[in-house]
Amino acid sequence: MIPTADGPARRFFLMPIPPTPNGGLHLGHIAGPYLRMDMVGRYLKTQGHQVDVISAVDGFDSYVAWKGMQEERSPEQVCRHYHAAIAGDLAALDIHVDAFLDLVQGPYAARHARNATAMIEQMVRRGLTETVTERVLYSRATGRYLVGAWVAGTCPVCRAGVAGYFCEACGALFRPEEMGEPVARAGDADLEWREVDNLFLRVTDRPALEAHVAASGAPEAFAALVRRQLDREHGLFRLTAPGSWGVAWPPDRHGNPRVLFEAAWEYALTCGDLYAETDSGHRHPMHSDSGVTTLISFGIDNAVLLLAGTIALMTAADGRKPFDYVLTNYFYNLEGAKFSTSRRHVIWATDIVGKTPASSDAVRAFMARESPERDTTNFDIGSFIAFATEGLAGHLQGRIDLAQHSLEASGPMPLAMPAAFGVPLAEALAAFDHAFRLDGFSAHAASAVLDGWARLGGIDLARPDHAYGWLKGLAYFAAPIMPRLAAHAWHRVGHDQPVLRRELGAASVPRRGLGPATLFLPLSAAALQPCLPESLAPAAAARPA
Repeated sequence: MIPTADGPARRFFLMPIPPTPNGGLHLGHIAGPYLRMDMVGRYLKTQGHQVDVISAVDGFDSYVAWKGMQEERSPEQVCRHYHAAIAGDLAALDIHVDAFLDLVQGPYAARHARNATAMIEQMVRRGLTETVTERVLYSRATGRYLVGAWVAGTCPVCRAGVAGYFCEACGALFRPEEMGEPVARAGDADLEWREVDNLFLRVTDRPALEAHVAASGAPEAFAALVRRQLDREHGLFRLTAPGSWGVAWPPDRHGNPRVLFEAAWEYALTCGDLYAETDSGHRHPMHSDSGVTTLISFGIDNAVLLLAGTIALMTAADGRKPFDYVLTNYFYNLEGAKFSTSRRHVIWATDIVGKTPASSDAVRAFMARESPERDTTNFDIGSFIAFATEGLAGHLQGRIDLAQHSLEASGPMPLAMPAAFGVPLAEALAAFDHAFRLDGFSAHAASAVLDGWARLGGIDLARPDHAYGWLKGLAYFAAPIMPRLAAHAWHRVGHDQPVLRRELGAASVPRRGLGPATLFLPLSAAALQPCLPESLAPAAAARPA
């Protein structure tokens, strides 16, 4: 499905997966769910659609409490601090959100808890839940249940090392007693196995769930994870977990405290509340008859939670619907190894644009080109330097300079897209629309269209009409990927923001007297050193400039 400008304007609700506020966002975070969702949102806006992007931080993740232990702060303080830091990271790379909520505290926190508990209560009333007795490690010394961040071991499916009961290597979500060789990560002593009763949702219509997964745009590899999970759990999905950090659920029959096991559906409900309140004409986007098209973005590490859990719950709930489409990604590595905060193998979003000459547009364009949409990909420092220096500061900046000079030398007359651009423009538009299919979005394909237009041959940029047509097309194709370049070029050809597809064929008077504009600067290994981890800075410095 391609919602282009040819059809009527529609309403869209976009929710990037809530990040855990236990640190800032590095490029491994940004390259997947956040950049990809931002690109889709910006594209939809160029088509004239109404787009709202609302998300939150996943403040009840066990890693928030873990971070609080490390920093000797309360989980609430940790959440508040990193909520603000993450908002800054998103802004640094021009990742637009209309609202970004802290649902541990703040004006929507109480509603978030009510929304979540009301949903599970509805499942219980309708007889769609089962109580499962599990064995969970408990520390008599600290009174802590070893779940989530507090326990490490091996995955029962692939034997990879894991923390908590989810495996990033193979995507398995498993029971506490299934973990191999469990050990306490924070020194919890005097351990014993305790029986805890937890609620699970019973998936009653598995064929419908799998059909929705397929229609949502989830790759087959992600759908296979869902099928495996449902097979392993015989159609059950976890709703509660032992512990005290989270949205509270009544204790079990033994008095063990329990919290809701969050899987993004609850964030969709509360973020959807805010969406519905922003305009009197809005309906809650997660209502089945809302008329709003909904999208969520997430990585393979959340595939089971988002596809099995959220779809099952929202489908079973009265008058609700799951997200219409999903944007998925694999991991994004740094110099061939996984981004790791604990090993300090990271490049932070704010650092690469705040401490070096690298522009937000350059970073975005490189990560879009290397998008981890089909498999794990890699941020290679040398490749980024060559891309930014030769491709952007060299070739693209040179063509922009020539086009701007041509427009500056022309008289103050209206110009329009030249007839000679008709065929290449039509072909590029068709390819761009195909790249932004909601059931098969490809950032890689979109960036290839932009690159093809940037290098468009058979034109003479010394001619004002050709310079105008090329710059105008560049603004349109850059809008989702390099928004600052797009805004500059669109303004230069005489249009005001925003960039809109329906204006491509309209005439306008280019702005003159603005002088040259340097949009991209060459990079070197030395220039990037302030943002690099210590382990990579020496190797980068040894590379030729």
